[in-house]
Amino acid sequence: MHFQNAITNLMDNAVKYRKPDQPINIHIRTWNEGQHVCFSISDDGQGIKKENVKKIFDKFYRVHTGNVHDVKGFGLGLAYVKKIINLHDGEIKCESELGKGTKFIVRLPVIDAALNKKE
Repeated sequence: MHFQNAITNLMDNAVKYRKPDQPINIHIRTWNEGQHVCFSISDDGQGIKKENVKKIFDKFYRVHTGNVHDVKGFGLGLAYVKKIINLHDGEIKCESELGKGTKFIVRLPVIDAALNKKE
């Protein structure tokens, strides 16, 4: 349930932070990387300044949007996403360019079913 919420949160943020009065394009990609399964969620929305990208996973951090308060929240969503990914022994990173969009990349270890069988 929490993992599903984390993915939903990433897609919901893409919609919330789209460019005003423009349709949003969200792309989801999956791939394997050695003993890891990876996925990315990218959009062509507002994007995030480089100096803000390193703080977005901090609890209660919200990117300043000047005097515009059209997106509600407490700055907990991405901290929650990171916590859930970490609890699954995974990694998450963000790539973004202001005015061009954002991409979140998640890397999770493959679970070996043979190790989890009870003997």
